[in-house]
Amino acid sequence: MKLYFILLFKRLNRHLKDFGIEPLIAYLIIPGLFYWGSTSFFDKVMYPNYFYMLIGIVTVFIIRYPKHDELIKQHFLLTDFKSIVVINHILLAIPFILFLVFRMYYEEALIVFGMTIFISFIKKPGKFNLTLPTPFFRWPFEFAIGFRKTFWMFLLSYGIAIISINVNNFNLGIFSILSIFFICSMYYSKPDPQFYIWIHDMNPQGFLKHKISIASKYSIVLTFPIFLILSISYIDQMHIALIFSFLGLLYMIMYIVIKYAFLRDGVGMFQGIIGVLCILFPPAMLIVIPYFYFKAQRNLNSLLK
Repeated sequence: MKLYFILLFKRLNRHLKDFGIEPLIAYLIIPGLFYWGSTSFFDKVMYPNYFYMLIGIVTVFIIRYPKHDELIKQHFLLTDFKSIVVINHILLAIPFILFLVFRMYYEEALIVFGMTIFISFIKKPGKFNLTLPTPFFRWPFEFAIGFRKTFWMFLLSYGIAIISINVNNFNLGIFSILSIFFICSMYYSKPDPQFYIWIHDMNPQGFLKHKISIASKYSIVLTFPIFLILSISYIDQMHIALIFSFLGLLYMIMYIVIKYAFLRDGVGMFQGIIGVLCILFPPAMLIVIPYFYFKAQRNLNSLLK
């Protein structure tokens, strides 16, 4: 088990160097950015302890990579495998737990820790054969497939929007909008088969613009019902909802370009960490998106004209 974490550390260093960052500098800067982003979050959001706790739990749940777990299971005993999964999740949750403790939200920190342990033992739910109609065409396939797998999440987001009116809490409505864009960004976490890229008669720039354009239109369609719900009671605050929608749109675009920047690997743990940092510090997307956009263009040159 010790060997696994040594290899994990070396792999992280390699990813940082591939990203163009010296590991030692990253280990000094990233905690500072995390602290600054978390402090800003607490200063600007109502009931930040609850939202921050939710972000920590969702981060642990989302970043878990099933193929990585299968690889560990093939090389370690079952007891070691479970220990590795638990420790991996705790390492992801520690920054959130420590910051909550620093802010003296001990109960929330304990909940994050408990949910982290619980998530470690959750198995991926089995598939069921139920075909649902979608409001999308076949292209791009990410939304047609993703919507059928996560339709219940959209019902949850719409329910939160309705609750925000009942309890007179506009922040819950904003959260429901952001959750839609977060769900849509999940559709771009897996790499495409090369054939699915090659069949497009486009150059890399046109291909990326096509993907971004379609994803933007479809995500706007999915958020439109929430705008209608919120406009019932918060029509004078809808400009704030538009601002957060723009940030959510940028976040989804970031995941699209990251997907093609790491063409053969998809969005893994390191890319997921970048996503979490951008949630805590949204201005970072102004640097991250252009960087990965040009990296994606270079990767696509071998498959597109």
